[in-house]
Amino acid sequence: MPDVWKQLENYRKLKVLPSGERLLLRPLTREDEQGLVALFARASDQDLEYFRSDAGNPEVVKGWVDNLDLKRVFPLMAVVDDRIVGEATLHFGEHFQRHLARVRIFLDHDYRRQGIGTLMIECMIDIARRIGLQQVYAEVVLTQPQVIKAFENLGFRHEVTLEDYFITDDGETLDMAILVFWLVDNSGVF
Repeated sequence: MPDVWKQLENYRKLKVLPSGERLLLRPLTREDEQGLVALFARASDQDLEYFRSDAGNPEVVKGWVDNLDLKRVFPLMAVVDDRIVGEATLHFGEHFQRHLARVRIFLDHDYRRQGIGTLMIECMIDIARRIGLQQVYAEVVLTQPQVIKAFENLGFRHEVTLEDYFITDDGETLDMAILVFWLVDNSGVF
């Protein structure tokens, strides 16, 4: 049986955008550090607020690249003309959560609403299937109903809402939707 991780190192997906530009989806490489720093440098403060760590800090991004381990976090880059315009990551659970992963996504403002995010999440679901996961989770604040709807359109189910789970830089607490894509249907099994 072929090594799925070796195959995923070479994962590629191509798409022609409505503008005619060619989009390439591929895993992060160590050579992508400056491109990833540039992507987050173009992000608004509000966008950066939704990250678990300070993506706007080049040293944080350097740490991600230096500690690249696809079996722990699988980062998928969206590249147009050698410029990184988006990133999606699958964060794999461990021990009693080894059957699931959490997905996160960020797109450059100029490349939103072109189907790139949808394609990236579809790729993440494909990758999760290939490695035998059972569930993919997404966390989205309720103030982003269009993002929640996009995940639901891809087959994610809004399983629970956590009240006051997220706090903004200004101290405002927001409710968080936990959405789940079930790769294995265990309903009716006991």
